Amino acid sequence: MPLTPGPGVSPPPLREPSPSEGERLLVCLCPGPFALPLIRSTQRLAAAQQAKWYALYVETPAHDRLPRESQEQVAQALYQAAQLGAQAVKVSGFRIGDEILAFARENRVSKIFVGKPMERRWRRFLGISLVDHLIWNCGPIDVFVISGEGEETPAAATPGPKPRRLFREYLLAAGGVLLCTGLAWILFPYLALTNLAMIYLLTVVVISAFLTQGPAFFSSFFSVGVFAFFFVPEYFSFAIANTEFAITLIVMLLVSILVSGLTARVRHQARVSREQERQTAALYEISQNLTAINSLEELLQVAAEQISRTFKSQATILMPDAAGVLQPRTGQPYATDDVREGMVAKWVFKHGHLAGAGTGTLTEVKGIYLPLTASHHVIGVLRLETAQPERILAADSLRLLEALGTQVALAIEREHLSTQAQSARFEIEAERMRNVLLSSVSHDLRTPLTVIAGSASSLLEGERSLDPDTKQELAQSIYEEAKRLDRLVYNLLEMSRLQSGEVKFNKEWHVLEEVIGCALAQLDTQLHHHPVTISLPPDLPLIQIDGLLLERVLINLLENSMKYTPGGTPLEISARVQDQELLVAIADRGPGLPAGVEERIFEKFYQAAPGSARGAGLGLTICRRIIEFHGGRIWAANRPDGGAVFSFTIPLMEGAPLLDKTLPEMENDLSDEADDPAH
Repeated sequence: MPLTPGPGVSPPPLREPSPSEGERLLVCLCPGPFALPLIRSTQRLAAAQQAKWYALYVETPAHDRLPRESQEQVAQALYQAAQLGAQAVKVSGFRIGDEILAFARENRVSKIFVGKPMERRWRRFLGISLVDHLIWNCGPIDVFVISGEGEETPAAATPGPKPRRLFREYLLAAGGVLLCTGLAWILFPYLALTNLAMIYLLTVVVISAFLTQGPAFFSSFFSVGVFAFFFVPEYFSFAIANTEFAITLIVMLLVSILVSGLTARVRHQARVSREQERQTAALYEISQNLTAINSLEELLQVAAEQISRTFKSQATILMPDAAGVLQPRTGQPYATDDVREGMVAKWVFKHGHLAGAGTGTLTEVKGIYLPLTASHHVIGVLRLETAQPERILAADSLRLLEALGTQVALAIEREHLSTQAQSARFEIEAERMRNVLLSSVSHDLRTPLTVIAGSASSLLEGERSLDPDTKQELAQSIYEEAKRLDRLVYNLLEMSRLQSGEVKFNKEWHVLEEVIGCALAQLDTQLHHHPVTISLPPDLPLIQIDGLLLERVLINLLENSMKYTPGGTPLEISARVQDQELLVAIADRGPGLPAGVEERIFEKFYQAAPGSARGAGLGLTICRRIIEFHGGRIWAANRPDGGAVFSFTIPLMEGAPLLDKTLPEMENDLSDEADDPAH
């Protein structure tokens, strides 16, 4: 039930949230037995009201003095809240009530839920109860106190740090003050009283910097008492002869307490900053490493290694195989034949809940099992085996482990989505390829087959009546259409091979003139109506290429120029060395390229002027793939004086063999060897 102020005090007005904003609930977690029941109660209320809710824990310097069991309770409570749909938040501060109210106002919370107050009566009497502080400073926010009745509550942990450690710190504080007293006793005849007080203040600062807050405050009171007993008249008694000395002692006590408190705050802030820096660095490193990896196996290996290094443990990532059985995919090996380990892993994968050593759930195993959740479903399990499970289950470490697990899960899901998207692209491309192939079969393949069939039929039927010139013309048509059909089928097959990566390069040293000559020889009949001019420097170096593939590039470029230029127009082939590359250009005197298609003409199945020329639109695409495989580039442009020019580059390699003899000299040497009887 909501708490209201006492009689005679007007309660603050309740705020009605706007319909668009909706209810927002905040549950405040404190170490103790009511954390989990409080979370479950708030979750039921949030589900009933369909409200967004937060689980908040404020870490103060007192958190370090909590026993390990209480710290684990806080970590488990935050994890449980996140699993139940809350936004789990942990902030650091010094006044719990102020931090809660600041968070509530910043996130427009309408209701705050806290557990039943466990403070002693003297704390409530002095007005320092958390519940009282929230009520009197909440403004329009409602405050609810839930006792957790009807819930199973864990046994309360024994408060306070370990007695031995605490006793040792108090002894160290007392020893430090006594050492300071010995030094002050030596310097007492030479220094004024205020200077001796400064030595004690320095001692308090040093003790506060290395010990916890309790021993630090003890050192403040103890140092003032020792100073008053030994160095303030009346000596060796607590009687004060002069009021000035009393003021000095009071100021010294207040300054000592203030310095102890400030030092404790600085230590707490430094520790929180170090922990946040560690978490941020770990998250940044794993996000950077996983982003640049495309292989799932490498991704899992890198993730397991970094998590193992971060927590100084053995990390293993388990994922289901094709049959749905969890199998270790990477990380340090462990006893996979242990039935209990396998059962815990399956349970975590099925229920999506933390389990294992030290978690309170299925604890009879060596490892901690964390579900890897992405897009609201579990895709794997992270197993962490360490000699100290309680260290991993601390509030900071567990949240870091959960954050790293989320990063790994998202990276795995991203890799799966990337693989699916790539498969979808391949399927779309294959479907498009099939459609274009069918179109080619229905048009580009059917046309030459029709011409071949018609010409062959005319030859058979008119074998005696046709004159020799007509027969020659029909045979020539059959030959040309068969060659065109062969090139079309070759381009389709070559494009399929290039796209699938099945092409194997056979790079050797070649002379460019020879490659150009072989390409022109294959197009001899088609070049009758297009005179070709070749302009090559005499000192061109040898190039390391796959001769057959580069020959195919030249053939496709020349055929493309002949398709789109009128008969009788010349073609020009030129080459030169430029910036450690061989630049080859094939130019024509045709109508040129339409504006804006200089890059698109290299796409598959694209034709600048559809229907103006026969073909499937694959020749230039094949050229680009072959040139790119050689490490070069290819482009097209219009010539200033008319026509188009297609240019490509081939990188020049070091160590090219030298041709010491010209071609006529090599022919003479071969002729002499043929005449020699020894050969």
